[in-house]
Amino acid sequence: MLIDKKDWLILQALQTDARQSLAALGKRIGLSQPAMSERVRKLEAAGVIEGYSAQVNLQKIGVGLVAIIRIETTHEGIAPYLRLFGAMPEVLQADRVTGQDCFIVRCAIAEPADLQRVVDALAVHGAVTTSLVLSSPVRKRDTVQALRMPAR
Repeated sequence: MLIDKKDWLILQALQTDARQSLAALGKRIGLSQPAMSERVRKLEAAGVIEGYSAQVNLQKIGVGLVAIIRIETTHEGIAPYLRLFGAMPEVLQADRVTGQDCFIVRCAIAEPADLQRVVDALAVHGAVTTSLVLSSPVRKRDTVQALRMPAR
């Protein structure tokens, strides 16, 4: 799908506030509500927009720690890890990476006993290195804002 300037503006606006009405969004960007609805539908159908979600403050729901876990494994260990990540509700994100490590996993941990359980489960198929997040001075950025909008 070819993304034009209006599509970029739509993506940026939805990443800032996905709860705004399409009518309000259309007014802001200069499109009618039907035109806005059609563009958003096309972005969704093409897989550019994968979904909508709420940003949850983990501390407010009793999750006091976030751990970054690096995993080093063999090629045979990759598939078991993929299954394991899907079965562990603590896993917020798992990235397969290049270099010495195979995965970098971000986990939500309510208390230290949970961290021990998560580390023990992940250590079954490879070596793990764990770091606890002290703070996040740069929070997750909106994808579109981090990229340059094309001049089209």
